Amino acid sequence: MAEQGQSLTRAKGGKIHTSFEFVVSIQVLRGIAALLVVLYHHSHYLAAVLPTTAPGRLPFAGGYAGVDIFFIISGFMIVYSTQERSHARPLEFAIRRFFRVVPLAQLATLAYYFSLTSRPPPSVLWRSLFLVPISDVDPPKFGFPVIAQAWALSYELIFYTIFAGVLLFTHRRRVIAASAVVVASVVSCQWALGGPMTVFPNGVYLPNGHGGILPPEALGELGNPILLEFVLGMTLADAYIKYGTWLRDSRRAWVARFSGLALVAVFVLTYLSPENPGNGLLNKGMGAACLVVGALLVEVSLPRPGALAPRRNLLRLGMWLGSISYPLYLVHFAIAERIVRRLCSFFLSWNPEGVVRVFILIAVSLALAAVVQRFVETRFLDLGRLLIRALHRRTRISPSP
Repeated sequence: MAEQGQSLTRAKGGKIHTSFEFVVSIQVLRGIAALLVVLYHHSHYLAAVLPTTAPGRLPFAGGYAGVDIFFIISGFMIVYSTQERSHARPLEFAIRRFFRVVPLAQLATLAYYFSLTSRPPPSVLWRSLFLVPISDVDPPKFGFPVIAQAWALSYELIFYTIFAGVLLFTHRRRVIAASAVVVASVVSCQWALGGPMTVFPNGVYLPNGHGGILPPEALGELGNPILLEFVLGMTLADAYIKYGTWLRDSRRAWVARFSGLALVAVFVLTYLSPENPGNGLLNKGMGAACLVVGALLVEVSLPRPGALAPRRNLLRLGMWLGSISYPLYLVHFAIAERIVRRLCSFFLSWNPEGVVRVFILIAVSLALAAVVQRFVETRFLDLGRLLIRALHRRTRISPSP
């Protein structure tokens, strides 16, 4: 859910240019991940045209792998966007991450909560607003917040907090240090829960009557192995930065392209598999990892990054989906669905099912996400930039000690 970040520098003559290249494949993958989640959450409507198909085997039933893709590319972009120290100041990093994730999630939560006639209890609302786990059951979700899919945002914030803390001490070794902290958190918190260790996100042990300082759901999140997907993303970014140019050499590019396409094919096979064991690197996340690695290999196999510039319609569509991916993730399963239900029941007296219902939901979700991205999300990001600029001005005018 991390956006593409680019440090801007001013060259001679006042021209602004980016200090590192835009990773087109990552931007497109953000859109693909969001669309997979949308299809997954609306796939149950297809039961009307496939009545004999089990819910877990409906088309798009494996779309929850979009969350794994999001986590991997978040780890990638956080490392990639902080290559320069000027873009890796801990406080500024924390401000950018906060305004990227939290305000829009809170606004969407409040909008959906007050649109409901039967509302969850206030305890669920405030936990949802602060992106903390709801209950001590059902890892890695630990209960559903007001907007059900927002459970994943807690893990994003945990990762951002760890990374910001690491930046206080080191920039050069931020990947190794952040990875070590994530692994230590997973191991130590599972140990504190007192049960068997696991590498499966839905298998974290949750004891009855846990009496520690932190509730079991908090330890369950801090110790959930789904956090290891961020580690994989960070490692991929480090490798991309170090070896991307080397792989573009014509003698190696064809190997990278063939390998990348093969890995994308592996993802397709895992996605279409009727088995749906859950999130995590040893479950659907394995296919997600293949997709991310494969897409990066295909991109580096091209003669130059500009060859993937979004001039073609398909790439332009993918880039646009990537730009609205976070609003799309937030609004599709709550607000957009409620809008469609109201329109159908009160204005049209029509209750479409099956493929028609899914198509309408996707169209409304995309339209609403585009509006939210244009008029709401960008405003929150602007507020973050204003705060950072204010901090810069205050630093410049502060008297020297």
